Amino acid sequence: MSKRTAIIIGAGPAGLTAAYELLTRSDIHPIVLERSTYMGGISRTIRHNGNRMDLGGHRFFSKSDRVMNWWLAQMPIAQEDEAESTDLRMLLRSRRSRIYFLRRFFEYPVQLTWDTLSKLGLWRTARIGLSYLRSVLFPIKPVNNLEEFFINRFGRELYLTFFKSYTEKVWGVPCQEISAEWGAQRVKGLSVTKTITHLLKKRFNGHHPRDVAQKSTETSLIEQFLYPKYGPGQMWETVAQKVKALGGEIHTGIDVRGLHCVDGRVHTWDRGTAR
Repeated sequence: MSKRTAIIIGAGPAGLTAAYELLTRSDIHPIVLERSTYMGGISRTIRHNGNRMDLGGHRFFSKSDRVMNWWLAQMPIAQEDEAESTDLRMLLRSRRSRIYFLRRFFEYPVQLTWDTLSKLGLWRTARIGLSYLRSVLFPIKPVNNLEEFFINRFGRELYLTFFKSYTEKVWGVPCQEISAEWGAQRVKGLSVTKTITHLLKKRFNGHHPRDVAQKSTETSLIEQFLYPKYGPGQMWETVAQKVKALGGEIHTGIDVRGLHCVDGRVHTWDRGTAR
C-alpha cells in the first residue's frame, strides 16, 4: 500500500503545525502549498533593507499547556545570560499596548488607574462611572450585537470613548453588525470589575517576573508574553525547516484555485498565477 499523503493549503501557523504534527505523530506525508514565498502567513516577519518588521504583533501566549509546550519545544525560553548569544530562543517581554486618544496615550486594555482618570478628566470620568452603573442596574436584554454587548459590559460612555471607533477601524464593520458572540470571544472575561480586581491583586500581591503561564489572570489583562528573538516569523521559519528535514514538502509560489478529487482523495489541483 502506498504511503498516505495530505495536501495542506497555506504555510501559515495552522498549515505548518499540521504538517509537523503529521510527520511526528503519523505516517502521513504532508505537502504544503503556499501562494507566497514567505512562511507564517500574516504571522510572518518581513525582512527589508536589513530590518525585520512584523506584519502583526502576534505575541506568544496561551493558557493551554499543550500549546505552550509545543512552542517551547521549537524555541526554548532564553535564560538571562544567553539572550544575546543564542538566536533560536523565545524572549520573555513585558506587554505595553496603548491607545492614542485626546492627544494622549492611554494604556490598553483600559486600566482604571489614576493616570487614566486624570487624562480623562473629572467630568468625563464621572459620566463613565454613572453610565457603567446604569448598565449594571438596567442591562440591555436580549443582547443582539457587539455594541449592546460592550455597553452591558463597560457602560455606554466607556464604549463610545474607547471601544466603538477602535473596533470599527480594525474590522471595517459597524459594531451593530457584529454578533455579540464575537464580543464574548474577543474580550472573554474582561470587565470593569475584573480590571479593578486585577489592579488590586497586582498592587498587594505582585506577580512573579517569570510566571509565563499567568493562568490566574484574564487573557486580556496579561502583562508579559513570549516573543521569538527575531519576530514571530522566526517561529514559523524554524518549523518549516523542521518539516523539510523530516521529509515533508513545502512548495511556494502556488496559488491553489481548486481541487479535483477521485474516490474521496485529492487527485490534482488547479493552479493559478501567484502574485
